[in-house]
Amino acid sequence: MPQRLICCFTVFVILFICTAIPAAALTPSELKEKLISETAVLMDGETGQVLFEKDHQLKMAPASITKIMTALLALENSEPGSIISMSEEAVFSIGRGTSHIALDVDEELTLEDALYALAIESANDAANGIAEHISGSLAEFAALMNYRAQKAGAINTNFSNAHGLPDPDHYTTAYDMAMITRAALEIPRFTEIFSAFQYDMPPTNKQEEPRIFWRNNSLLTGKYKYQGVIATKTGWTRDSQHTLVTAAKRDGRTLIAVVMKSSAPNDKWEDTVSLLDYGFSELISVNFTKEELAKEHYLITDGYGTEIDAELFTDKNFSCLIPNSMTKADIKIHYITENNISPVNPQVKAVFLLDTENPGSVFSKLGELEMTMLDNNYIATSADLTSNNLTDDKKWPSIVIWTIGILGILLVLFIFLGIRREIMIQRRWRNRYNSYIDRNKY
Repeated sequence: MPQRLICCFTVFVILFICTAIPAAALTPSELKEKLISETAVLMDGETGQVLFEKDHQLKMAPASITKIMTALLALENSEPGSIISMSEEAVFSIGRGTSHIALDVDEELTLEDALYALAIESANDAANGIAEHISGSLAEFAALMNYRAQKAGAINTNFSNAHGLPDPDHYTTAYDMAMITRAALEIPRFTEIFSAFQYDMPPTNKQEEPRIFWRNNSLLTGKYKYQGVIATKTGWTRDSQHTLVTAAKRDGRTLIAVVMKSSAPNDKWEDTVSLLDYGFSELISVNFTKEELAKEHYLITDGYGTEIDAELFTDKNFSCLIPNSMTKADIKIHYITENNISPVNPQVKAVFLLDTENPGSVFSKLGELEMTMLDNNYIATSADLTSNNLTDDKKWPSIVIWTIGILGILLVLFIFLGIRREIMIQRRWRNRYNSYIDRNKY
């Protein structure tokens, strides 16, 4: 009996010690080794800062995470209560073996119904209906998708359809999908739709019974249920394999995780959880006040080639996220200017970089901030700055140039008028002489 008690006590002590010792911090390099998906990115949803990446600029087939862009355009360009009427092309241009909700030709549904079908059932027919409703045709909607992607900062993306079914010209990157999702998160209705796990679609003119949608997403209801998820969308085709975009929010921090080309179904869930856990537990926020960012003496070359001892300042603070193994001292600020900068519109940026030789998969660029430049002789950064703001020592070259130009024009005009007057005098005397000869001819 005493031996059994001793054994139980020993086990209890061991368990207590194991739970009391915090798990070792996960480094970016360890996280990269852990991920199975071929490409991935973790982004700060507020600032767009890349917090972690694994080949995040590699072009990949997105599959149904394409529908995030489709929903973004729908919510930006129409009202949820507007009516969609399904065309024959919208219904039959997709294979019946793909995801759909059996919409029929001329069937009418609201945009809200279509969006929930898009988000929960990944309905390709609903995606086509939305595309035609917004742009009039599937091709025009694809063009709009690409325009909006560029505007969102997704410059390595080309969409050819609204649903994500395979097409050689339909591709994106993990980074671009994070940027598109970041734009979509600005619309409150988007998070409401893409975090719902159930929706009852009412009967339509072609369907007497309601359609009930249930989301099969493990981050919302299953084994990998994750606290704070505000939007999530899966995708799969044979070409793309498994893709997943997820946004989660905790304690005021919004993170976007994108994983692409996961071979096994559970890989995408495990990789996403690993990314989000890293973002919420292994990163700390660092802030720079506008007073800290002010720089009294900064040498800058203006448009005349003159080196100016300038003062830089900003009216904004700057914040970023870095691994908790680092400190604010590991961040270096570089003040970047354009070459041969114009004195009336200088572009000066403070670029924040992690000062480390081996950051692993942490993106070394933390962000940038527009700065204002002030010189003791002149101010040259305000948006409404004109040449009248320049002091006399900067005005005189322009004044001399203008004066010489005007005098040159007057001189040319004077010479022209003199030559013209001489020609007219010669012509007048010639006419008189000819007239005299004619009168005395006979």
